[in-house]
Formats: sequence, structure tokens, C-alpha cells
Amino acid sequence: MALPKLATPKYELQIPSTGESVNYRPYLVKEEKVLMLAIESKDQSQMITALKDVISGCTEGKIKPDKLTLFDLEYIFLKLRSKSVGENSTIGIKCTECSTSNEIVVDLEQVQVRGDFKESENIKLTEDVGIVLKYPNVKSFQRSIVKGKNKAEADQVMSTIASMIDSIYEGEEIFSAENETEQGLVDFLESLTSDQFKKITEFMMDIPKLSHTVEFDCTSCKAQNTLEIEGLQSFF
Repeated sequence: MALPKLATPKYELQIPSTGESVNYRPYLVKEEKVLMLAIESKDQSQMITALKDVISGCTEGKIKPDKLTLFDLEYIFLKLRSKSVGENSTIGIKCTECSTSNEIVVDLEQVQVRGDFKESENIKLTEDVGIVLKYPNVKSFQRSIVKGKNKAEADQVMSTIASMIDSIYEGEEIFSAENETEQGLVDFLESLTSDQFKKITEFMMDIPKLSHTVEFDCTSCKAQNTLEIEGLQSFF
């Protein structure tokens, strides 16, 4: 006689960058084990792979994780975690006055992706030359992590920015990033002036982020704190 199969509830979420509605289920014990092993490895690429596998499984393959933006990936996993483990997460946050760590309970259902969504950004560098940037997808970001493991931090940053390039143009001529090597794109970035490069990094800094505002009175010095916490790792 076959053992019984338990029914799992279904929920709905919207992918932040597209607004597309997708049904999902909570992750199971076997999937939680995969996540725990990835966390224990302290390998960022392995962790991203685990997140991708869990998201794909919990959405029955309807979401293709490699095509997601990073903030999509973080938001979707937060939704999965909320329905799988619990909507509340207790995190430690240091007081801005005395640095005492305070335990704060965050309602994960209230955490949202904040920022202006842009399909692309056209940055004019000279009268004739410009660059079109896009949000890096999970596939390109993970590839830059793997390639950058033994690189200096500055080189890792350049690789990440190179993964955001959609195309470069000069007058009417357009050079698609897909047809260029990563080193070729990095060489182009390194040929820019500081002012030109700043325009690109500003786009990078303005990428939407998983974010939430927390308010608390410090348990030690009683100071009132209002802080913005960002990024998936901040909520666990």
C-alpha cells in the first residue's frame, strides 16, 4: 500500500519587474535541506543555485530563475519563506546611538521591492557614443561571481557592471553586448573618464532593492531608531 501524499496549499505572487502573476506552494523539508546545505557552504554561487532550484520547484517550472532580476529572485524567495516557515522573522539590529543589538520582529509580508523599475537606461557618454544598461539577470550575475572568485574586488565590480551592458552605440552603429567578450566590455568601461563612469555606477546604485523600514526604541539607551534594511540577507 502506498503512503499518503499530503496536499500543499497554493498562493499567488506578482513578479516585481514584470507584474506577472504566478502561483506557488511552500517549499518542502527536502528543499529546505538543500537551502541549509547551501548556506553552510558559504558559497554565494551555490546559494544562488539552491534558490533557483527551490523557486523553480515551488512554481512548477513556471518561473525561469535565470531570467529573473536579482531583486525578483530575492522577493520571490522571501514570499516562499514566509509561507513555508512563518511570516515573522526575528533579526538583530544595532542601535544607531549605542550599537546595542536589538531583537526586532519583521513581518515578511510587509517587505517589498522599492525603487523605480526601468527596462533599460540609455546613457550618453559623448555626442556620438552611448551605452544602454539593463538590470543584470540571475544567470549573468552568477556567472560573474564564478569568474570573479579569484579576482580583486575592483575587478569583480567591473565584471558585474559589464554584465549590465545591453549594447554600446556610436552614431547609428550598435554593438550588442551579446556579441562581445566580457574582457572587451571591461576594456571599454576602463577607457571611460571618471565622470562618464559615474553615470553608469549611478544606474547601478539605483537598482530596485528588497527593502523595509523598521522603527524601535533601543533596549539599552532608549534611543528611537528608524532604519531602512535592504537585501535578502538582512531579513534572516
